Amino acid sequence: MKKNRHYKFMGFLGFLGFGGFQYFINYNISDLRRFAFFAFFSYFWISKIANEMEDERYIENSRNAKVFTLNVAIVEFIILYLTVPLTFVTKEILTVTSALCFASLIITYAITFYRFEKR
Repeated sequence: MKKNRHYKFMGFLGFLGFGGFQYFINYNISDLRRFAFFAFFSYFWISKIANEMEDERYIENSRNAKVFTLNVAIVEFIILYLTVPLTFVTKEILTVTSALCFASLIITYAITFYRFEKR
């Protein structure tokens, strides 16, 4: 099976996340979803590991990283759930928070998996 060695170039798609700052110029709420592109920065870490052979340690480290990321996701969802009923929370805040939560989960998995592999 041929592995894709160009994962590191997908990391540059993370720079599209800076397009979310256009919201502060034109106040279009759909620009805030671009913050989710920050998740592509995780490919800088994933590309360092992608060329390794999958063995038992690799699978176990992947499983441990997923468990850690699930714990982070649970905390983020609890925080979102508790902040939604507050009166000062607007659609803009919820949109940017959910986009950043999505990006943070993918980046958390990549960093944790990288740390487990290099340990």
